[in-house]
Amino acid sequence: MKGNKAPAALALIIALALSAASCADRRCPSESKIRKLYRHSRDYNETAAFLAGTRVRPGTPLFRLTQTDGYRAYRESIGSLWEQYRKRDLDNIETWRRTHIRSVSGVIMYPFSGPDILNALAFFPRAEEFVMIGLEDPGSAPDPFAFRGDAVLAELWRVKTALRTILQLNLFRTQEMHADLKPESFSSITGIMMFFLARYGYDILDVKRVYVDRAGALAEWDPRSSGRDAEGVEIIFRKGAGAPLQTARFFSIDLSDSSLSHKRGFSAFLGGKRQFTTFIKSASYLLSYDTFTVLRSYLLAGSAYLVQEDSGIPMKYFTDGQWKISLHGTYRLLPIFANRFQQDLDAAIKSRSEGLLPFSYGYGFDPEKSNIMIAVPMARN
Repeated sequence: MKGNKAPAALALIIALALSAASCADRRCPSESKIRKLYRHSRDYNETAAFLAGTRVRPGTPLFRLTQTDGYRAYRESIGSLWEQYRKRDLDNIETWRRTHIRSVSGVIMYPFSGPDILNALAFFPRAEEFVMIGLEDPGSAPDPFAFRGDAVLAELWRVKTALRTILQLNLFRTQEMHADLKPESFSSITGIMMFFLARYGYDILDVKRVYVDRAGALAEWDPRSSGRDAEGVEIIFRKGAGAPLQTARFFSIDLSDSSLSHKRGFSAFLGGKRQFTTFIKSASYLLSYDTFTVLRSYLLAGSAYLVQEDSGIPMKYFTDGQWKISLHGTYRLLPIFANRFQQDLDAAIKSRSEGLLPFSYGYGFDPEKSNIMIAVPMARN
């Protein structure tokens, strides 16, 4: 026993030192300060657990709603679907990431994200800030007590319906999001993000509506305010007590050239983000169209690191000698996107791919048909 004490103590000291070194004071406030700043954290976590089918603490107001046959059936069904996804995709992303993806701690820029904080965290668990953008209304933190009787269960099953494709194919379909993600339901953008955070083992500290004004400033939602360029939701969370605080903000805005030319405030907000990591997944090939040149140029100019698949920025825009590119997986196009075929990407993946992906990503639908490009600007790699 004595022979094991010194190595164990040394390991503990090293772990504490690494934790302290990686956690700036502003990202790791004391637990007493956490309790003062985020007084409704327990309520948010109970709601997220209720939606996710994870443990709701006995004695809490929501606990009694979990003690019905209907809720037990939902919990078993959503739990089974989650476990299949975790084993098939999530665990494999985490393992693959440790070898192939740079560990970044700054800003993740995720256009066309929908509520997919899940993949963003799986690839970049140490990031401080996630900027997520889509067309959907973000809604607010769901209130289960706003519904009565069978309506509560109906809302829970709507959550499962909204998650059916991502938990089977690891993507959201645009048409399904339009039909499934309703701002006043459990299956809002905010509700689905809370589901993912609960299932992935995160502690939610705060959830609030926000907006970007016409001067590019971020502000907390006020129904009396005017001059809103983009409305959104902000969620502050962490991976348990003592872990660094992380922030995810989803903004509802059209990212086309015509929209951004009129949304000067949101453009200014984006302009304040530099040296970020761009993350693109299942983006409907919008960045290959001439109607998205502003966003494409912004991402190419501002990215210090970029991870995407073939529906992102076309390979022809990564000028030779200016980017270090690594390719993974295989290239295939769905028939509905046949006119987005990239001959240069096809040739490059065939000759330079570093191997198949062990998880589904983008429109591949399965690992053997998925691909990832990692691009680093040569001047900043």
